[in-house]
Amino acid sequence: MKYKEFEDKISSMQNKIGDDSANLILDDVAVLLTDNQQMNNDLETKEKEIESLKSSIDKLQKVNGNLLLQIPAIKEVKKEETKKKEYHSMRDAFDEKGNFKR
Repeated sequence: MKYKEFEDKISSMQNKIGDDSANLILDDVAVLLTDNQQMNNDLETKEKEIESLKSSIDKLQKVNGNLLLQIPAIKEVKKEETKKKEYHSMRDAFDEKGNFKR
């Protein structure tokens, strides 16, 4: 309920119960008015924040989409160089006397 609608309902209640009875509950009504106004302000702030975030998300999605379009779709074929495997023999590691070669 917006502030204006809430205020109209409170005025209607005050008119129905009279000024004397209305004065008795005036403090409670003031608390309700203040709380309702704060709640409405908070809701408006949150709605603006949500809209701002949604627009930011939309912009980011468009930018990311454009970046993805710039990436080439051609798969690069890497030429694998065939390396000759080197085989080492244990005989090559030792000399004729059985000592380890450096």
